[in-house]
Amino acid sequence: MNWREYQARQRVVELGHRFISYVDEGRGAPLVLLHGIPTWGFLWSGLLPALSMTHRVLIPDLLGYGYSDRREGFDRSIARQAEALDAWMDRLGVGDAAVVGHDIGGGIAQHLAIRFPRRVSRLCLMNSVSYDAWPLELMVQLGHPGVVRRLSAPSLQRLLKVVLKRKPFATAPPDGLVDGLLAPYGTEVGKTSLVRNAVALDTNQTQELVPRLPHMAVPTRVVWGVDDDILPVKWGERLAWEIPGAKLVRVEHAKHFLMWDQPHAVMTALYELLGTEERPQLEGTEHRDVEVPSLQGPLI
Repeated sequence: MNWREYQARQRVVELGHRFISYVDEGRGAPLVLLHGIPTWGFLWSGLLPALSMTHRVLIPDLLGYGYSDRREGFDRSIARQAEALDAWMDRLGVGDAAVVGHDIGGGIAQHLAIRFPRRVSRLCLMNSVSYDAWPLELMVQLGHPGVVRRLSAPSLQRLLKVVLKRKPFATAPPDGLVDGLLAPYGTEVGKTSLVRNAVALDTNQTQELVPRLPHMAVPTRVVWGVDDDILPVKWGERLAWEIPGAKLVRVEHAKHFLMWDQPHAVMTALYELLGTEERPQLEGTEHRDVEVPSLQGPLI
């Protein structure tokens, strides 16, 4: 589906003075998919049809991202995002869920699993921010308040489009994908919100979790595109080593957006974590995957 079709499926729920836009499709055990920066829920659109055949798939746009609330005047940090998602699950009547987090969504998932453990039945960290491995230089530059004044929304969108088409994919992204990922940020409101999101990136909020990682008690997969040069696989190896019982799944021939580079391998890892016996096949994607084993701990 294209991004407009995806957006048309979104619902809205109010959380106090803010609101979250989200997709809620399928039936079965709840499965929450969290995106990173500078994307939104559309990142998961390629996996949604198959996953929604076996699970109730919930995909929020983080506060300040996509088509959730993008007004000024609130904390967009990963710690506050986790608190907002806890409240969002309450509003939807979801007690717990399997949680998958990519990029900063992985940092938020770590906060959920550690601070709100009742919410997370299973955990998947996918090319996730962690430790002091982030934010990236580009995001630091994007978070400079002067960017709001110096760059128009179309200029920033063009700049990010060049970066996204080149760096995070191991294979050429499908037509329209990058445009769709950046669509919410093509207005002045979207641009300003994205800059505020970048300002909120704070490595201290993953560093504070480090002493608590060895005490996590949730079934965990760490799934990583091994060719990622944004968040190298060594960080995934460390997470798998420090989280008790976690298994590392290395996805070959994949970079940061591994769910698009190797969707079948990613789905296999998710099905294994979820214990899904019925495994619907992805449609409309070429099967490019090599066999991907699950591994205990790092290979170093």
